[in-house]
This record gives sequence, C-alpha cells and structure tokens, in this order.
Amino acid sequence: MRHLIIHNPASGPSSDEIFDFTRALAEAGDEVVMRFIGTGMEMDEATVDVRSFDRVVVSGGDGTISNALDFLRDTHVPVLVFPSGTANLFFNNIGNAPEPAALAAACRRGQTKSVDMGELYWKDEAGDIQRHGFIIIAGSGFDAAIMQKAAPSKNEIGEIAYALAALATPQPTVAHFIIEHDGKVDELDGIGCMVGNTAVIQNDINLFPDCRMDDGMIDITVIEPAKTVELLPTLLAGVLDPTGKGLGRPQFKMFQAKEARITCNPSLGMQFDGEVIPNNSGVFGARVLPKCLDIIIDNFSKLNA
Repeated sequence: MRHLIIHNPASGPSSDEIFDFTRALAEAGDEVVMRFIGTGMEMDEATVDVRSFDRVVVSGGDGTISNALDFLRDTHVPVLVFPSGTANLFFNNIGNAPEPAALAAACRRGQTKSVDMGELYWKDEAGDIQRHGFIIIAGSGFDAAIMQKAAPSKNEIGEIAYALAALATPQPTVAHFIIEHDGKVDELDGIGCMVGNTAVIQNDINLFPDCRMDDGMIDITVIEPAKTVELLPTLLAGVLDPTGKGLGRPQFKMFQAKEARITCNPSLGMQFDGEVIPNNSGVFGARVLPKCLDIIIDNFSKLNA
C-alpha cells in the first residue's frame, strides 16, 4: 500500500505525533512518502501526484488542512485528516478517535464518506477575483477581527488566544450586508456575516444547528449588531444547548443556500478557516462544492449518523 503524508511541521503543539502515527501505520511491503510543506515545498508541489497513492494523510492545523483539501478536491483519493494544529476544528467535526494508533487503523481500513467543501471568492482592492476552498467557516466582520488578533499568539497559548482576541474587540463595527442567495435577496445590519461548511467549534458547540458537511448546502449567518458583552445570550445558549436544537442561536439570522453573493458596507476584514484575507473590497461570494472529497472515517465519526 502506498501512503502519502503531507505534514506542516510548524502547525501546532502536537505536530510531533505524526511520527507516532507513521510508525503505527507502516507495515511490511508499504511505501510511505512524507512531504514537509513550508520553505522549499508549497502545497501544489506536495499534492501533484496524489492519484498515484492509495491513501493521503494531511497533517496540520485547520489552515493547512483547508489548503491541502482545496488541492485534493475531486481527486477522490481517500484522505485522512490528522490533527496537528491549535484548534483542529475540522477534525473535531469529522469526529474520529484522535489517538495516532486509532487513526492509523482507520487509514488502513479506508472507510470513506463523501463530503462537501465550500468555495469562497472575493474581489481584491484591484478588482481582481480571487478564490479558495474552505472547510469550516469563512466570513467578514467580527470573526475575521478575532482571527487577525489571535494569529500572533495562537501557536504559543493555544485556543485561549481566540477568547482573548474576542475580549480585545469590545465594540465590533456594524455593517450593512446585502445577501443574494439562490435567487432571493435579504438586507441586514450586523457585526459579521459567516458562511459555514461545518460549524462545530470548541466544546462541541454547533454555531449553525442544521449545518452538515454532507448536505449539499452552505449555511449563512448574520450576527445582529451588538457589543461583545451583549453576545452573552448566544454564548449561554451554546453552553446549555450545544447542538442548538432546543434554544437555537439568539442574535443569529440564518439562511441555507447552494450559492450566495454578499456585499458588506463598509468593507470589513475577511477570513476563511482562520486564514485572514487582506485588502478585500467588501464583496464576496460562496458556493457549495458537493461531495468533492472522500474523507476517511472510523466507527466513532459523526459522519456515520
């Protein structure tokens, strides 16, 4: 069996566990190729020959995983996501057992689930269209401000960096959002607009209760105008009702669509999967790329439901 492991050695505090995984994975007769992305190797180079492998393992944080899966979409090679980052939100949405030996066993077994990606596109300040796939959440406004402020310290202090970044943004900017989605138009004021492919965050809180990565839809949410402290009702609802099926998500206005175009005035910062997009014009769009990835799952995976 031929395995390709793509690893980001700068991804997070648990990045060395990929070597325990590799020892558990390899058997006599296997070929295991490891490629370390960073200076000297970009993701397009690391993924150029993926169809020649029986399994591809992607190891890193959510930004690394997002970038790799964008290159792997529509190849339909079985892909195992290995959690080596700070938050590992996409891995948590899959729900596999996290131990390296358990992940190695799942990789050899090769049971897969076909899942969606989102595709984000935006105009930069020069008016040129840029694009990138996303696997968790993309958006403009409050969430982008948090990602930008957390970026310098997240590798050192972990998930608490995001909480500190939120507290450092006590009065988020309010913008006017025009959302064109599947032939409909809605206009709302808010402190942010998020588009989700998956939506389970820390502590198993589901931001968008009906969001799944295998439903052929993207989930769009506008956060009502509020100071950070005024978002407490939504925070409490998440803690008391992680699935969101009972209390819902106060202060969130939600839509589901296959495709959307969103105009934000004034232009706010943007991010996808924790990666900040500089110099955007305030106009962006998103669409679903249905069942374009074959993700390896185990018996514990949430995708079995």
